[in-house]
Amino acid sequence: MHKPGTHRRIALLICDVPADTIREQHGDYTRIFGALLEESLKPINETRSADLQTTFTLEPFDVRAQVYPGDDEYDAMLITGSASTAHEYEQPGREWMKKLIEYVRIVATEKPRIKIFGICFGHQIVALAMGGTCVRNTRFEVSATKLQLTELGKRVYGVESGVLNIHLMNRDHVPTEPPSFHVLASSSQSPNHGMVLFSQSESSKDAPHSNFRLTDIHILTSQGHPEFTESIMHLLLHLRRELLGPELVHDGESRAGNQHDGVAVIGKAIWGVMGVE
Repeated sequence: MHKPGTHRRIALLICDVPADTIREQHGDYTRIFGALLEESLKPINETRSADLQTTFTLEPFDVRAQVYPGDDEYDAMLITGSASTAHEYEQPGREWMKKLIEYVRIVATEKPRIKIFGICFGHQIVALAMGGTCVRNTRFEVSATKLQLTELGKRVYGVESGVLNIHLMNRDHVPTEPPSFHVLASSSQSPNHGMVLFSQSESSKDAPHSNFRLTDIHILTSQGHPEFTESIMHLLLHLRRELLGPELVHDGESRAGNQHDGVAVIGKAIWGVMGVE
């Protein structure tokens, strides 16, 4: 177990590049996810003395170019979102996705010390790597949305109300979670908006009903985007106006400024899984 104030080394598996307008205002995915981790770590560090501060490095790897970590001395790896379609990994030109699925499977099964986080496309890749399914949904889900947490989701995220507010931008979803995974949240359209796999010591079927620490979680995923902001969502809705249609774009824009729990809830949980609370 990590001692307070130690350093965390995180591998960021980059699965896409933000659109130019987003990159100009908010930076690349390393900067965007770095901001999420920094902002969610700040209130934790504020409760600690100077000699017990937690620091981290976020090291990017462009998996589309099949660039992967050269060693396994990481505390965690985080798989980003992507405009690509995860369940099309068997199609020509998608070899990088097939390799990513296999890589995630190997890390998850052979290197259990490394925590795994999957966001949107990353959530779907984890599902495919571990034996779940990913398919096209009937319509897009966009913008700040209220999700219903399961009983386990309430405990993992520390949200007694049972409602998680998170930015969405997805049409694909995971209708069937992999074996031994537990669903954390759902929407009216998608039954699985995030899931966890406990470490082997906590992998029994009654694990969600027993006492556990966040550090007992091996894999944590979110279909929603904790790294998004109101500004990023407005830019995305504008960029995808033709794809989404005017009605959904208008609806999404009306909700983009609503409560978003990316930093305060999901970011905090990510750090908790890494032993920083």
